[in-house]
Amino acid sequence: MTAVLDETRLSKNHRLVYEIVQEQGLGRHLPMSELYELARTRRPGIGFTTVYRALTRLRDLGLVSELALPGADSAYYEIAGPEHAHFRCTECGHVDNVKFTLPHEVCARIAGELGAQVTGADVSLHGRCHACATASIAS
Repeated sequence: MTAVLDETRLSKNHRLVYEIVQEQGLGRHLPMSELYELARTRRPGIGFTTVYRALTRLRDLGLVSELALPGADSAYYEIAGPEHAHFRCTECGHVDNVKFTLPHEVCARIAGELGAQVTGADVSLHGRCHACATASIAS
C-alpha cells in the first residue's frame, strides 16, 4: 500500500528523509545509519534522533516500509511499494526483493484458526546470495 505525501503534514527534516528514501528507489534497502549519513550530507546539523523520528513517522503514514529481518543488526528502510518478500544473505547482509506474497486464502485460514484478524504478513527468506555462494566454491 502506498500513500500520497501531504507536504503540509511533514516538517522540512521529515521531507528530507522521505526524499532520500524515494531517491533510492524500490528495491534499495538502507539501514538507519546509512540514511542518517545521507541526510547529514545535505543538512549537516540534522540529528540521528531526528532521522529516526522521521522514519517512524513516514512508516506510520505508509510512505516508507521498515524491515526487521532475522539476523540483521538493525532494521532496513525502503520506499513503500507493492507487497513483496525479502531475501537476506546471511554472509554479506545484502537484501533483495522477492516477488512473492502469501495468498489471501492462507492468511484468511490462519486468521480463522486463531480467531484473529490478520492485517498483513511479512515473508523473509535467508541463506547465501549468489555472489557469496560462488565465492565460497571458488576458494
